[in-house]
Amino acid sequence: MATAASTSSADSDTECSVCHELFKNPKLLPCAHVLCRHCLLSWLASNPEALCPLCRGAIADPKEKSKTKGWEEVVDDLPDDVAMTALVESTRVLSQDHVCGGCKTAAVSICLNCNDMMCKSCGCQHTNFSATRHHKVEDLSSMTAEELAASQPDHCSVHTSKPCELFCPTHGAAICHLCASAKHRACPDLTELAEAADKSSEELSQMVTSLLTEEQQLEEAVAALERHLEATEKVVQEAVAEIDRTCDQLENSVKECRRRLKEMTLDAKAKVKDTVLAVKVTLFDHRGRLTSHRRVADRTTRGATNKVMCDVTRALGTRVRDILVTCGQLSVDWKSVSTVTLTIDAAAVARIEKELSALGQVKVKPVSIVTRQQLDWRFHTNHGENIVLSNDGLTAQRVGNGNNGIVVADQPMVPEVLYEVQLDKVDKHFIVQLPCGVVLTDPDHLCLPDTAYGGWGSEAIVISHAVYNRGHKIYSD
Repeated sequence: MATAASTSSADSDTECSVCHELFKNPKLLPCAHVLCRHCLLSWLASNPEALCPLCRGAIADPKEKSKTKGWEEVVDDLPDDVAMTALVESTRVLSQDHVCGGCKTAAVSICLNCNDMMCKSCGCQHTNFSATRHHKVEDLSSMTAEELAASQPDHCSVHTSKPCELFCPTHGAAICHLCASAKHRACPDLTELAEAADKSSEELSQMVTSLLTEEQQLEEAVAALERHLEATEKVVQEAVAEIDRTCDQLENSVKECRRRLKEMTLDAKAKVKDTVLAVKVTLFDHRGRLTSHRRVADRTTRGATNKVMCDVTRALGTRVRDILVTCGQLSVDWKSVSTVTLTIDAAAVARIEKELSALGQVKVKPVSIVTRQQLDWRFHTNHGENIVLSNDGLTAQRVGNGNNGIVVADQPMVPEVLYEVQLDKVDKHFIVQLPCGVVLTDPDHLCLPDTAYGGWGSEAIVISHAVYNRGHKIYSD
């Protein structure tokens, strides 16, 4: 896959993440990860979904394979990481034994022009020879691969012995003077390579600055999300505690209601029992008197003379009649006998269950992710007569004394996002109010009123508030 080399760090940036060796023909993936060309081909052969093995980002559309002869053309279309190639070559040079190429003794310096390692004596001679006196010799102990790679001379890719001194913007290639007079004779705007390099260095610095800014903003966004998550955790803990308190309170109320209903039911049972027992005692007493008199009458009937039978009948007659009358009056009126009844209000139970189900509602609002590209708006070409757009529509300037100074954005607003209006400069002579609002009509079909203070009708919601200049309030209506 790649040539092995003894590097000082196993996780060096010059090692391929697949084969763990120095890069060979490094390819720059769309996600900015780097892999050896052969490693990338092997990976795509075993992983047809064409995702980066490091971040699972898309390397290429799998459909591209069917449009070409195979993955080789897809991989060859990816740009070569020429900076990594130079860094790998410098790493190989520095990883070699530090031996002087002339006398084979320990080397202490290296020529940045020819990459030769030299001892102290050979280094002095190297700088004295007329052919090499302009070469730059540096201390080998302090030399890094990055410094060595950056100090290498630029040679023409066609005339390898000639230095590159010119840059062709048309072909995007560094060329020598022979190439400029031959193949690039008709190319306009040939510039000095140093000038083009300075411009490229400036562009790269701007790229680094922009990427660092975006990276910091993303880190701040991640930190904000972490804080949001911590705040959510705190809110959830408080909510759970409140739920426990509320449910404990409701549970205690239910327990108290259960205890009270049972107590009331048992008290009612005791009252019914006392009443029934009193009636039962009375009935038992009269039943005993009836039984006793019945036995006397029955015994007399079976074994008494006529005289005795007449005497007993006379003795028992009045008493039995009184007893029968009394018993007739003691008949139980079942309608008036106390009983226990318990009625649970089903409607009340249903109402309580409904109230309990609606006691608390948990709502989760999704977090919207809005890229800076979405917010990098421009002003729409449909604007007021007193507006002049510049800076590719990024800047709007009001001119003249008229009120028709209306500007609108060229994109609709993103929901759940807070927006701010930035004024770089405010001239109080022209602007004393700043009406802002949400327009409900597409900017292409928007009929602008003559003034921003009125005439919008129902197609917009417009408000007017204080005007600020770089954070300082200069007017408030």
